[in-house]
Amino acid sequence: MPKLKMPKGSPALDMTPMVDLAFLLVTFFMLTAQFRPEEAVVVDTPTSMSESPIPMTNMMTILVDTAGHVFWDMTDKGVRFAVLEELGKKVNYVPSQEDKIKFANVGPVGIPIQQLQAFLALDSGDDRKEFTAKFQGIPLDSANNQLRDWIMVTRNIFYKDAQTNPIVALKADGNTNYSRVAEVIRTFQAPGIQISKFKMITDLESSRM
Repeated sequence: MPKLKMPKGSPALDMTPMVDLAFLLVTFFMLTAQFRPEEAVVVDTPTSMSESPIPMTNMMTILVDTAGHVFWDMTDKGVRFAVLEELGKKVNYVPSQEDKIKFANVGPVGIPIQQLQAFLALDSGDDRKEFTAKFQGIPLDSANNQLRDWIMVTRNIFYKDAQTNPIVALKADGNTNYSRVAEVIRTFQAPGIQISKFKMITDLESSRM
């Protein structure tokens, strides 16, 4: 009886489907990854005895650091895209898609509107933090109250989509001059805005018992 001869050639394995799958997975994670916002401002909040949960969505936050510099922040990335486009119109700046994505992840913003294009042209968070330090936050004086523009544009865009206003929060450093915080609150109450209810973000004071 003749012996069975095994084939001498090694089995072939087609890796093309595996390569395609790998690229699909990489693309999926790139599109769904949540980037950590840059921390451009540090606010040492005062303590309080009241505990109330802070919403993680649909919240616009105005921050005041220890030097009295004012910053704007918004949790909704879609709203941030639209805010950048709308504010850009005021200074003849048309943001690119890359600018919008960058703006969605930079966290609090505290610069004049005229500087947005230069701010977003910078490559790293450290560069943007250094650039921000050159200014006194969002202008808030009576002749050039740009904080009013930031708030009105944000609320108008949010309301158009959700048919309600975003939650508004004020986060101020415990060591900042109260007069600066009062200016922000007066802007909240200005005609066309009239925010009468907002959250004050503080640290929870430890029990005295």
